[in-house]
Parts: sequence; structure tokens; C-alpha cells
Amino acid sequence: MEPSAKVRSNSVGELGLEYYQVPSNLYQPGEKIDADLFLYYQGQYLLFRPKNFYWKKEDVTKLEGFGVKHLFIQCKNEQEHHQFLESNLTRIINEPRISNKEKSKILYEASATILEAIYKNPESSVSVKRSVKIVETSIDYLTKKENFFELMKMATADFSEYTHAIHTSAYSITLAREIGLKTYDELSSIGIGSILHDIGKAKIDRKILNKRGALTDDERREVEKHPMYGYELVRKASTLPELAEKIILMHHERPNGTGYPYRLSGDYLALAKVVAICDCFDSMTSHRPYQSAHSPVEALKLMQGKLSDEYDQNLLTSFIRMLAGK
Repeated sequence: MEPSAKVRSNSVGELGLEYYQVPSNLYQPGEKIDADLFLYYQGQYLLFRPKNFYWKKEDVTKLEGFGVKHLFIQCKNEQEHHQFLESNLTRIINEPRISNKEKSKILYEASATILEAIYKNPESSVSVKRSVKIVETSIDYLTKKENFFELMKMATADFSEYTHAIHTSAYSITLAREIGLKTYDELSSIGIGSILHDIGKAKIDRKILNKRGALTDDERREVEKHPMYGYELVRKASTLPELAEKIILMHHERPNGTGYPYRLSGDYLALAKVVAICDCFDSMTSHRPYQSAHSPVEALKLMQGKLSDEYDQNLLTSFIRMLAGK
């Protein structure tokens, strides 16, 4: 029987390290292993194959014969484990022997780790480039709609900037496909723009963002600057597609002219309208410091009713059809 995903090692030579699980079929025969791989057997972690060993077909046969689905690597902490998974993400997503459930879990956790790094240091070009890579992987994975639904099973109603960005990006990429966008440039732009749409909030005082009561006029004006802050940050940190930058800048504009920062109305960037719907829906269905979560049905009814002039209703109809799996 396998243990949970993380178990602290008690070995004197490995003091402070922990064991974290990885898919047993992570490698193809002939590939070099980039970490020591351990097998959990009768309450102990046993070295199965050392780092730099070349994976063999017999290894696959042996593990399958014993019904082993996970091996373990040693890491200092959970972040290091997620970085290992991130470095192997393309391999994991493209491996047909790994279940979609496990792929979704790994993609979700790796994305959260990257976004945490970005929010801690939003001017880091390295972190922004990591987010671009995760979007590229997500686009490939979300080609099949069933993978979108599997990924969203990982979603939590407890709001954080990291999980909100993941949800908004997954919704946006899938909705973009739903309305007929197919080119890599379009999907990449909406994926990057949506996963980084709120990055400007990294420059806003947390006390304002988490305030339970009504914001003062000054606080509200500061919050409404986050699209401009985000636009400025990504332009300094990395070279992103121009469309992605515009999505970050315009995701709070509204067709009726009540949005911000420029009070645009009518026919402005369509991809920003896509992200606006996905952003709003995930925000409304999440627990926030200042509001309880709406059910998906309640959120959609509000967006079709009281808030109908703030969202493109044709796009919203496509979004509802997407959520229904039609």
C-alpha cells in the first residue's frame, strides 16, 4: 500500500528531506532519470533506480507487474517537488499511461507554484517566462474538453490570487476554443493574458484587497489601477504577445462603459471580453474575505440579469454551453 504524497524521511543521512510521489511511468525506456527514484515497500523507502540511470523496459514491466503507480523522490520541501514536476510537465502531459486525473493535479499544483513566485516578485522575467511555458502546456492539455472538466475538479471555492488565475485561464482557453479561436497565437495570448490578468494586484496593499467592509473612494481608485499596474509590470518583466498585454489592461472594461481603467464601451478587444466573463464567474463562485461564494447557477443568473449590460451576452451564452459540456 502506498503512503500519502508526502512523508518525512527519518533516515539520518537524509535528515530534513521528505519523500514526494511522482508517476511511476514518468520516463520512457532509454531516457535518463533526473532524480533518485525510491520504491515504498513494507513501510520503507528503498532506492529503486539512481539518478542518471537510463530507464529500461524491464523497469516498466517490473512496476506494472507489482501494480506500482507511484515512485518517490527526495525534496527539501513541497516547492522543490513542484519545481521537479514543472520541469517534467510536458513529458507528464504527453504520457498516455498517466491518468488525466493525475495530469490535472500536477498541472494545477505546478501552476499554483509558478503564480506564487510571480506574485512574490512580479518584476521577475524568469517567473513570467515560467507562466508562459505553463500556458503552452495548458493549451495542449485543454485541447480535449474532458480534460478541462478534469482540471476544474481540482478547483477550490476558497479564493487566492493563484487559484483564481488558474481557473480564469482554464475557463478562458476553453471558451476561446468554444467560440472558434484556433490559432496558437490567439490561444497563447488569451492564456497568458488570463493567467496574469490580476498580476497588478501584487502592487496593491493587501489590507485593501482583503478588506471586509466597503472600500473608501481612495481605496477603490487604487484597486481600479491594478490593470494598469499589471500592464506596466509585464511590459518591464518580459516580452509578451501584444494581445496578452492588452487583455491584462482591458479585462475590467465593460461594454456599457462602466468598467476601468479607461471606461471603454462597445466594440473593444473581444478577447478581453472573454476573460472578463471568466474572471467574474470564478470570482463570484469563490469565497472572498468580503463575500460568500455564489453557486454557479446564481452567478450565471446575475450575469444574465442584473449585470447583463456589463458582459457580452453572446459570449456568455457560449460560456454556459461550454460549462454544460455541449
